[in-house]
Amino acid sequence: MNVLWSSFKAKGGTLVRPTRTKGATPSGCGRKARDQAICQVRLRPARSPSSRHKTPYAAKDAQARLTKVRADELAGLIADPSGGKRLFGAYADRWLDERLVKGQPLTPATRFGYEGLLRRNIKPTFDKTKLRAITPESVRTWHRQITARAGADQAAKSYRLLRAIMATAASDGLIAQNPCLIRGAGSERARERPMLDASTVVELAEVIDPRLRCLVLLGGFLGLRTGELCGLQRHDVDLLHRVLRVRRQAEEISGHRIVGEPKSEAGIRRVSLPNALVPFIEAHLAAYSAPGPDGFVFTRKSGLPLGRRELSEAWRQGVADVGAPAGLRVHDLRHHAATTFARKPDITLKELMATLGHASPVAALRYQHATEERGRALADYMDGIIAGAGKPPKVAEAAITDLGGHSRTQTVDGMETGLPAAAINQKRPLTREAASGIEPL
Repeated sequence: MNVLWSSFKAKGGTLVRPTRTKGATPSGCGRKARDQAICQVRLRPARSPSSRHKTPYAAKDAQARLTKVRADELAGLIADPSGGKRLFGAYADRWLDERLVKGQPLTPATRFGYEGLLRRNIKPTFDKTKLRAITPESVRTWHRQITARAGADQAAKSYRLLRAIMATAASDGLIAQNPCLIRGAGSERARERPMLDASTVVELAEVIDPRLRCLVLLGGFLGLRTGELCGLQRHDVDLLHRVLRVRRQAEEISGHRIVGEPKSEAGIRRVSLPNALVPFIEAHLAAYSAPGPDGFVFTRKSGLPLGRRELSEAWRQGVADVGAPAGLRVHDLRHHAATTFARKPDITLKELMATLGHASPVAALRYQHATEERGRALADYMDGIIAGAGKPPKVAEAAITDLGGHSRTQTVDGMETGLPAAAINQKRPLTREAASGIEPL
């Protein structure tokens, strides 16, 4: 039968059916022949008007197929065929540029970590692969290979990143579904970290470079992150009210120091100071911190802000001097503080999260409220822990001399502060450095 293709348009696609050409013989063109004729459904997705999807159907089935296509389109199940042709590598790079977390772009440290995972573990396999060609089977094969080559932790981190990127591609309508369907593949099993006790923290503070003594104490008994400690400035220290304001963190990425906000909104917080730590902070500010309200609290010998390399070198030496486990990290100081706070019988989850700057679980935070009174109670509790650790470390001696050129130190509650008596009694130069302005939540 000689036929011409004529069509009628409908929402979601075009149903094409055969008609007899002018002059064609009528034989074979009855109802039976018409019902058995081969027809096509041509779908024109809204995102790509020029694309076509052609599948041969009998006339009756063509109408049913078109009905299903319309329903899938209304349900959001139709993917853009041309969009699925995009290469994963280019799409992942754009994803990094446009990714938002709680309405904010990725922090430099987070982006740097994602770029490393893509470069090492994901792009070698999927860089030049079309999005629609990444299947559950190919993901399973990739995950097995990465686990064998890079270890379970790297595989879990890389899988979570791949899953997030492909989830965005699915929500963009470029693929029909996320191919990352491996249960539990994104979960990491936390390895046991060496546990510190209060006496070890005090010993580390005693033997480490005096410029870092206060950093060890604040990390081990307040639980500040390393980046938060390196980002502290003079106006963040309120010794009058015994409070530290955590408002920024300092990170080093590819050798460049970047100062920005903490990793989450919960990281911006006020932390109450135990009484036992106040003399150490006073002495440190007088001897080692950079001048001016914006001066960084922890610095190198050159006066520049403390760098990770200098901190790591001094930390490794201190760990070796006290005989602590070789794998001990600076971040383990925070683990010690968090574990110690959590052991307090009547502490609430909200209070612990507010003290440590944790952002989750979100639902619990909405219905609970941390108070400064409870923060003071936690600081007093930590005072008892420090007192039970034995002999406290010596406070750093400031390079202060009297009018006769003789070095003088002053003792507060039995501890040497390295400060003259006038500074201890009046505290005038220190307490006036307290910051003012908008307080964090």
